[in-house]
Amino acid sequence: MKLNLNHAYTKLDWFVILCVFMFPVTFLTVRHGVHVSLFALVLLATYHFWSAKAPKIELNYPIDALILLTFAGLFLSVLLSQVFRGAMHFAAFDGPSRILLAGLVFLLLKSLNIPYIRILGIAIPLALICIFGIIVLRPLDPNWMGRYSMYFVDPNTLGSQAFILGSLSLLMIGWGGKKSTPLIILQALGGILGLYVSVGSGSRGGWLITPFILLLILLLRLGDISHASNLQKQKMWLQTLAICIGICFVSLIGFYFSEKLSTRIISGYFEILHWFTGANLDTSAGTRLSMWKFGFQFASESLLFGYGEEKNMMQVLQSSPLNIAANEIAINTMALTGPHSDILSKLLSAGLFGLGAYLSLLLVPFSIFWERRNALDFNVKQAARIGLFYITGIFIAGLSNEQLSLKYLCTFYGLMIAVLLAQVLHRPSAGRIN
Repeated sequence: MKLNLNHAYTKLDWFVILCVFMFPVTFLTVRHGVHVSLFALVLLATYHFWSAKAPKIELNYPIDALILLTFAGLFLSVLLSQVFRGAMHFAAFDGPSRILLAGLVFLLLKSLNIPYIRILGIAIPLALICIFGIIVLRPLDPNWMGRYSMYFVDPNTLGSQAFILGSLSLLMIGWGGKKSTPLIILQALGGILGLYVSVGSGSRGGWLITPFILLLILLLRLGDISHASNLQKQKMWLQTLAICIGICFVSLIGFYFSEKLSTRIISGYFEILHWFTGANLDTSAGTRLSMWKFGFQFASESLLFGYGEEKNMMQVLQSSPLNIAANEIAINTMALTGPHSDILSKLLSAGLFGLGAYLSLLLVPFSIFWERRNALDFNVKQAARIGLFYITGIFIAGLSNEQLSLKYLCTFYGLMIAVLLAQVLHRPSAGRIN
């Protein structure tokens, strides 16, 4: 599992490598652990900005300015919303501020000649193995009725994040380049255990990612085939067909043999059907659909700037004509656990400005990764493609369960995007060309 790291790196370079390695490992295993890596890298970036001895970090316009504005978008939208409403609530800046700081970290990481994607290729599967070990060794939380959870992570978040990271771990195996057998085993084991944890958590919103990941794989594969020689095309088509058949076969086997997986999927279908027919509105999926319907109606009453934090939102709702008996369950659920949707969460808290900032935080990096998906440099190509899959997973999972709300979720997303963008856009600054 060699990283081929340059031994001429300074001690500060090795410190960066340690931080990049640790933030995935501590993400879902140690409470507040992911924040340690972020703040350590922020301090290091500050040192590089202000120290006369350290090599200066260079800004490449206009791409760096666009990326920094993207990382600052959520913070600015919350600030604008609160200024307009005349009600400051500093806790609302917790998550957005973490993403803002990750933008500063991006500038530092981009100037260093470090193979970040190879570090993530070890750290992500290792993190999934650690998560599996903790869940198996530690008794399940009885409040979740046997669904896998952590002491600070609910089953829906655990399931969706484990599914995304598990998929990334498996996808890292599939691309070219010489890999050692232990690394392939580590990535395969981490991916399988990540998917196992996701199934055990019962997070149906996370499983919805599957068809979109497969569609993206197919699109990238078709692009690879179109650029291949005539001799390679036939072999690649056969490989693609075999992979598709294999995925379908494994999915059917999992559905047939896993009672938890099949039960959750079947019950989800009937819960949605009963909500549309009006037979039962109080199921898990039914309550979520009612909450979304009510949430968009409520958002339309303050479309530009939203309502701010949940407490202020509930105070405004008391005098709203939408506060009727039919919306009681949706209101109570949203007051306790949030709107269960990133789009609805940003729309209600900061209005259209918040929604625009959220979408740009996904679309701007996605477009950069898409442009570099076929780069000649293997590290850049893999980082770009992993970024495409990661953002797709976050967006799809975020439709039914908030992925960018709590501090640790924002920190992890910010660091992941910063690291992947730094790999894709790496340009050594003066004095740092190794």
